[in-house]
Amino acid sequence: MKSLKRMLYELTMDKDFVALKFLIDRPNVFHVVGATHLETWHSKFLSWLLNPTERHMLGYYPFQRFLMIVAESADKNIDDITDIAMLNVNQFRNPEVIAEKDINKLDIYEVEEELERNDEKGRLDVFFKVNIVDEKEKTNEQKLILAVEQKVYARVDVNQCNKYLRKFEETFKDDKFLLVALVPKSQMKESNEATFGSSRWIGIDYQQLVDFVLMPCLDNPDLNIYAKPIIQQYVDALRMPYKNKREKLATIEEERILARSIYDRFEDVMKAITNISNEDDSEERDYVKMVVTETYGDVFRTIRWILDEENDVDELWNFSPQFQRTIHKRWDELTIIIHHEGNEKVLTGESVPQIWNKTLQWIEEQGLPLRELVDEGVILGSGDGGKRYAIAMQPVHLDRRKFTTIREYQSTLTGEIYYIEGKINSKSAMQTIAKLLKKLGVEAKTPLLENNEIVVNT
Repeated sequence: MKSLKRMLYELTMDKDFVALKFLIDRPNVFHVVGATHLETWHSKFLSWLLNPTERHMLGYYPFQRFLMIVAESADKNIDDITDIAMLNVNQFRNPEVIAEKDINKLDIYEVEEELERNDEKGRLDVFFKVNIVDEKEKTNEQKLILAVEQKVYARVDVNQCNKYLRKFEETFKDDKFLLVALVPKSQMKESNEATFGSSRWIGIDYQQLVDFVLMPCLDNPDLNIYAKPIIQQYVDALRMPYKNKREKLATIEEERILARSIYDRFEDVMKAITNISNEDDSEERDYVKMVVTETYGDVFRTIRWILDEENDVDELWNFSPQFQRTIHKRWDELTIIIHHEGNEKVLTGESVPQIWNKTLQWIEEQGLPLRELVDEGVILGSGDGGKRYAIAMQPVHLDRRKFTTIREYQSTLTGEIYYIEGKINSKSAMQTIAKLLKKLGVEAKTPLLENNEIVVNT
């Protein structure tokens, strides 16, 4: 039987492991100048990318791609947004794009002097204004304003969101405006209203920005060859860990493929690492700690982030200096408080499959159209942009992979079998349930998502 040291050696010498390390270590200009996650740089980059007059030669393509993810994340009026995103670019006129726009000068195209920048007025990170011409009536124009507030280290401030919303409602009461917050995925709650205080705000995360805007831009044949490295460098910056290596804003498909390949072939090694991390101090444990947390810490953390993103682990590793194991939530926090038709119902479960079964049974008892959503396939997580189902009519995900762990629920109304992906962590399960109930018009609170503390087993 191979020793754990030997197993670790074979893992770290594996071609995919080496390729992932090279990908992680790729030099990045944002990191070199010490501004990897400086919010001003994010604002300047996004303003440059969305500006159709800039020399990236992509025109309105980034703006239209951006609108598509905004529509995907909106709580309502989705068709209105997608209709704009699908317009002929010849219908757009007089674009104005400004980074760090004073909210008290929203109707004025003016860049303030540097000496004014320390005031308390409030500044939007990106302000995009464009006129839309009616194809049939050329004299008819509608003004569209897209405002983007970006967060990296700073938390979402509901008071600030309300302040900006009131200002826009006053200034653009006769125009169409979209208030968008670009935030880390960890800041998003079960709905835009819960996150920002109003459904008029639309939240998107940096992973969506990478998958649906930046990567398509990199593949666009019209992209200026001199602009391509700028976008690539920004994508690489988003892949770098922040908050003392506890979080990551985004990953790319190349990383995901490598991480999945590594985990599929070396799952036994990963489990052995987790087991030894909970044992008493020993020479072997110290050796594993050195390899996992120091020598190849960034690689193991990236694998863990990606598995978490794909919801393929129940217990997530935290290869910290203390070599502890982090568990996101206790099972007894799997509670849903439902308010429906004047009644309150509390559902609790000791496991993810149990809370799923109880929730589905309750939905069918109310005669709600569950089957329609299952037939369409309920995407895992709080949004609908992923490739993995939480529940579907067949145990196959959008990416053609089979469910990792199959759970079955037999409908009490139709007798049909609904398939549930069983290998998901508790947080993702609760996000999905909250989203499902909302789609059915049911008000529900999920304490697990509202209480963001974690439990650490030493």
